[in-house]
Amino acid sequence: MLVSETHFTTKSYFSIPGYSFCHTNQSDGNAHGGTAILTRSTTTFSEQLPYTRPELQATIIQVKGQQRPITIASVYCPPKYNLKAPQYNSFFQTLGPCFIAGGDYNSKHTLWGSRLNTTKGRELASLIHTNNYSFLSTGTPTYWPTDPNKLPDFLDFFITSKISPSNAYIQPSYDLSSDHSPIIATISTTIIKRKSKPRLHNAHTNWQHYKTEICNRMNCDWKLKTCDDLDIAAAKFTHIL
Repeated sequence: MLVSETHFTTKSYFSIPGYSFCHTNQSDGNAHGGTAILTRSTTTFSEQLPYTRPELQATIIQVKGQQRPITIASVYCPPKYNLKAPQYNSFFQTLGPCFIAGGDYNSKHTLWGSRLNTTKGRELASLIHTNNYSFLSTGTPTYWPTDPNKLPDFLDFFITSKISPSNAYIQPSYDLSSDHSPIIATISTTIIKRKSKPRLHNAHTNWQHYKTEICNRMNCDWKLKTCDDLDIAAAKFTHIL
């Protein structure tokens, strides 16, 4: 589990039985920002040097992959810093050739599903393209502001290197109660077979025949005087469709 914005200090303590806990605090020692990773105790991993900058914090571990070690990073970028591509690049270069780095980037770009593009988002999108990185996103909002005048948006996603999109699957989760909803990424050593989404029509659907059949079966003389009449008419119409 990758956690953003822990708000931990050197006096903070956290533990869950059966799990190892690695965390990185904000460099100024105050209770804001920060990241963490919870790892099952049966998983063999090595904790790497954390990345601690005012503009970006990351907790980093490395696990053994089938073909190569995989670096996993939990990332948080405070919204007040306007990061440029070189600053992002200096962080990703510390992760090695194969990595997955997920968290709250506070960077908006339509490339990964945000409503709009910001300067920080354009810089990150440019770096992803230049370095041939990939990203994993649900394309649905992950940030739910408490201010009713603000719209939900997409801020949390994964950036990957040397991990094939065919071996990855991502889905949203709405089980927790933060203003950021979690996203769950599954990384497999084999190609993940995705079930096709159910559809009401296909390329062979004869829309003209469908239209004709509906017109022939509709009856404009249906009685619509009471609530029961409306319910009966709606049921008939649904059956015809």
